[in-house]
Amino acid sequence: MSLSEQEARRRLRSTLAGVAPDVVLDVAAVHWADAPYPGVKYGLRLGQANALLFIPVADIDGERWPERLAEPLRQPPAYLEHFPLARAGR
Repeated sequence: MSLSEQEARRRLRSTLAGVAPDVVLDVAAVHWADAPYPGVKYGLRLGQANALLFIPVADIDGERWPERLAEPLRQPPAYLEHFPLARAGR
């Protein structure tokens, strides 16, 4: 593991604040994965809609990680907002 889960949470949370402020990181769902590919599994929530996602280690800990992490975190809000639960509790 190249970075701690705590550091992964910090990076995900800070990047989300800048690119998708309505989306909440499910802190308990952030976990390191070794196989089949190294990276971080994480959960996002918009309203009451949830998604479990994966990001390769290179996008969260590699060279230029801030830019590489921002792009995939811009996409989930567009996906989640199509679910009726995304509007609940907002």
